[in-house]
Amino acid sequence: MLCESMDPKPRLLGFNYKALVRYLVQPNHLVACRYYVGSVKRNSHSKKSEKMYADQQKLLAALEQHGIEHVLGALIRHPDETFHEKGVDVRLAVEMIRLARQNVYDTAYLISSDTDLVAAIEEVQSFGKTVQYIGTAKGQSFGLTKVADDTRLLRLEDIRQFFPSTLL
Repeated sequence: MLCESMDPKPRLLGFNYKALVRYLVQPNHLVACRYYVGSVKRNSHSKKSEKMYADQQKLLAALEQHGIEHVLGALIRHPDETFHEKGVDVRLAVEMIRLARQNVYDTAYLISSDTDLVAAIEEVQSFGKTVQYIGTAKGQSFGLTKVADDTRLLRLEDIRQFFPSTLL
């Protein structure tokens, strides 16, 4: 299983990632789950980056407690003070292909909206593997929907059960 997400939110620290993953792959057997994200760098001169760094460390610790590996890419700050991931989609794509070639999995469950992954999905399929694209109706990637073997669009009702009741 391959997972990707963009920005770590402290309110998601209580989210039960492992239960969601098991829910998504049932009735299949889960081999592994990886969470791909840009690595926040510490900058003691910026309160925003210090908070982002601390929040990401909490998120990575929570993922680790759930047995979910994380793979870090780069996170760069643009002059307009926005942050953008770099290399995260490439790492995910390379690993999808490498693990397919090594016959580690039969089905990859891809949680992403990045159409840059279309070519990787096609390559994975050339190894006889299937890819299930998991997205949301509001953020559905039609490029991923078109190329994936199966598409599953989640609604809030589908994931509400994985949030702590204090956040609902």
